[in-house]
Amino acid sequence: MAAKRKSSVAPYVALVVALIIFVPPLREAVGDLLAPLLDLLPWRA
Repeated sequence: MAAKRKSSVAPYVALVVALIIFVPPLREAVGDLLAPLLDLLPWRA
């Protein structure tokens, strides 16, 4: 019987997180996109 491959999203998530951490222009772009969302959170008074 052939082994079934389990596809996982984890490697792709790790790649995106690594790119955001290590590529400064990408980090700034993500920060600009997430800033309005973070301002909506109640703990950021």
